[in-house]
Amino acid sequence: MIRQAGSPGDEAIDNQILVLLHRHRRLTFLTLADALPLYTWQSLFAALNRLRTQEQVELLPLAADYEVIWRRGRESGPLLSKGGHLQVR
Repeated sequence: MIRQAGSPGDEAIDNQILVLLHRHRRLTFLTLADALPLYTWQSLFAALNRLRTQEQVELLPLAADYEVIWRRGRESGPLLSKGGHLQVR
């Protein structure tokens, strides 16, 4: 099976999520959504699913949310090295 590269938009959202998780290690989905208000919940879940498939994050279900956990040692060099920076308010 040939894996197609994601779109530039996919890479941008994946990178922003990784930058946040690299800084905070654990976030709830709602906190992540508040920190990235330009993205819909659907696009955030799609990005988290891509990152989970790549074994870069774990998703743990909570009662009314998800906890997103960065997996140490699984960071992707190319994503974080492409100007990965994000200001969290």
